[in-house]
Amino acid sequence: MKKLTHWMIGFAIVGLLLSAYAFLHNRGFVSGSICTVNATINCDVVNKGPFSEFFGVPVALIGFIGYVFLLIGSILKQKAVEDRTLTLFLFGIACGGFGFTLYLTSIEATVLHAWCLICISSQLMMLGFIVAITKLADNENHFSFLKKFFRLRA
Repeated sequence: MKKLTHWMIGFAIVGLLLSAYAFLHNRGFVSGSICTVNATINCDVVNKGPFSEFFGVPVALIGFIGYVFLLIGSILKQKAVEDRTLTLFLFGIACGGFGFTLYLTSIEATVLHAWCLICISSQLMMLGFIVAITKLADNENHFSFLKKFFRLRA
């Protein structure tokens, strides 16, 4: 269990740093030159384009705030291993974040036809986090009702 929370903290820290960089790039404080390779791999197109804001809020800022919650929750979970409610809270936030990254990835693939390496790296951190928190929730038997349901139907 401790190993999973270590992984969760690691994914959250890296995601937080990537989101911070993306936000600074979006606001013009840093250049996107480290991840602008060509027209297809181009942080400027993704992070400064028409889909870089969600209801007026920079997507990178949403990611940053999400990773802050995941990091704080993961640290608390490491200290309160028996807190099953915290696991569900983290699972809920991670599901929301993972769904949001799927939405953003679909825009990169289908609308922009451009990819941001920083964004993709952040999305991979969210994927890692969702895998770790799902494994943790399964270890705590949060999915027992689903397992029973599908065993009865199979």
